[in-house]
Amino acid sequence: MAWVFICIAVGAASFLVFIIIDYLKVSAGLKPKADLAKAEIRECESKIEAEQNATKDTKEQVVVLQKEIEALEKELADLQKKVDEYREREKRRKPTKFKLEE
Repeated sequence: MAWVFICIAVGAASFLVFIIIDYLKVSAGLKPKADLAKAEIRECESKIEAEQNATKDTKEQVVVLQKEIEALEKELADLQKKVDEYREREKRRKPTKFKLEE
């Protein structure tokens, strides 16, 4: 009867050894794939960081350009006022010329 228990124990031990060997084969096969995936993840993270930096720089440039636009619009309004004043003065000097043109 003891030989039955010994056979069962040997069978269970061989089954466990088979599972361990299979696990080692699978893990050895998956390790390069995992390393490749980690490398791709690092590459994607660096691309994301570069895009975020580019977006940040673009936003800063937009802010600067908006300030420039505001200043240029003020300058344009001032110049428009000067042009209107000049036209008004010219109309007072030569009223017939403008009446004919209009």
